[in-house]
Amino acid sequence: MFKKRFVCVLLLLAILLAACGRGATPADDQVTVGFAAASAGWPWYATFIETLENRAKQAGWELTVLGADGDVAAQVNQIQDLIAADVDYLVIGPVDGTAIVPAVKDAHRAGIPVIIIGNTVDEEADEAISAVRVPDDYQMGKDSAELMVEALGGEGRIFVVEGLPGQPAVIARLEAYDDVFGETNIEIVDSQPANWDSTKAVEVTEAMLTRYPDIDGILSMDGSMSPGIVQVVNERGLDIPIVGLGGTASELALVKDGSVYGTTCMSPGANANAAADAIEGLIAGRNVEKFQIVPSPKTTQENADQCPGDW
Repeated sequence: MFKKRFVCVLLLLAILLAACGRGATPADDQVTVGFAAASAGWPWYATFIETLENRAKQAGWELTVLGADGDVAAQVNQIQDLIAADVDYLVIGPVDGTAIVPAVKDAHRAGIPVIIIGNTVDEEADEAISAVRVPDDYQMGKDSAELMVEALGGEGRIFVVEGLPGQPAVIARLEAYDDVFGETNIEIVDSQPANWDSTKAVEVTEAMLTRYPDIDGILSMDGSMSPGIVQVVNERGLDIPIVGLGGTASELALVKDGSVYGTTCMSPGANANAAADAIEGLIAGRNVEKFQIVPSPKTTQENADQCPGDW
């Protein structure tokens, strides 16, 4: 009898010790996620990061965010830093879809699943990527160009205020503009970068309106730049259509009051949730769809209230 009781006590003690051991080291089982952002300061990325942080908190992940401020070399180094930190999952918002390919492959070799958001990466890295959650930049460019065709009746001279030169999003949108306007009598007389910066957009717009005082319309490649463009146009007393892209809160207000003819609705919150859903699926071992487009519908006064304007 004593022997049976002694064995029971030992078993109970072993269970208690095991339970205490699990409770004492919860960090050992915590999922770590690294996010290499093109920039932590750009408005779109700021909302993306906030949403991803909320999802990480809900799921109990440890999230590390590094922002490259639009610098390709800095982003490559930051990706390598996250690989060295041995994160469990790596989310990347590329500055340049070509330059980061070797780093993406390094992450894959290290056994780290890679999730691409915001901008696409060259096909050369496809096998090293677990999931892609991006808006369709070509389609958004096409939608914006079609809005300009509608606003101008298919003819006129316009200029474009671009984002950061060389980014996949910029390249795809410019290609879409050319394809749409090539079927019309609308001519892009100039296209200059403002690097997704509202202050820079004002400077670029002022310079181009001085150079092209008889311009018929302006395409803004990003919603964060549209308010600055509207400001300059109003200061000069011009009545020309401005078409945006992105659907920031400030841009949507201008769509609603008619200052901006139309835009597209690109939600960073929706993109962040799509990325977090992909991570959750990978953690659970589910068959995660590799490529998903995050919707970004054409937006005008008629449907502007349906766009979240979350950046």
